[in-house]
Amino acid sequence: MFTLQPSTSVEVCPVLCGTQLIRFPFRLNTQPGRCGYPRFDLSCKNEAHAILTLPFSGGFTVVNIDYTFQNIWIEDPDSCAPRRILQGLNLAGTPFDLLEPRSYTFFNCSSASSTVPKLAEAKLISCLSGKDFSVVAIPTERLDLPASLSTSCSEMAKVLLPLSLSDWSDPGDGFILTWNEPDCKLCESRAGTCMFKNDTGTDVGCSGGFNDGMFYFAVSQVG
Repeated sequence: MFTLQPSTSVEVCPVLCGTQLIRFPFRLNTQPGRCGYPRFDLSCKNEAHAILTLPFSGGFTVVNIDYTFQNIWIEDPDSCAPRRILQGLNLAGTPFDLLEPRSYTFFNCSSASSTVPKLAEAKLISCLSGKDFSVVAIPTERLDLPASLSTSCSEMAKVLLPLSLSDWSDPGDGFILTWNEPDCKLCESRAGTCMFKNDTGTDVGCSGGFNDGMFYFAVSQVG
């Protein structure tokens, strides 16, 4: 049996921003530093929308945080996530990665074209399209298929899209990032509370929760 003495009360750190619960490893940037893991800072805009700011790519609205699977769903405030991807989504300096990325090639196709590519996996990007042209994204590995492209389509860029964007129904739906450290998956799956072990360092522990029907109190180390 381990004794866990977190640096900040677990009753104090969890907070709502709108309807989104913010808790470890995340924290609002107005909270004590030990409420969250390094580089997991969020801001709360107008007390209604949590904002994740990526150092090299700007701010995104947080739609949902899945603490058990360690995913965060974010969207472009202007409802055009593909534009943000094309502008260069840079995750350097963050703890996040794209969720199951897949290579897509973007094309600008003239409206005179009888078909914007009719491949089943071709995605029309309405928020990037205009009156006289359409922007589509096609899985890069499908580009060798016969007649996959009209001659009136010109390549714009080749980028990696997270799974959530490659399967979008509306580009405004945003996309999902994931993180590996700190690893709180087991703790979360057992209804425990993931937190720092003590007042210094980044070792993470699990307080409470259950294991095979029995409550447990364990500590694990990350890194």
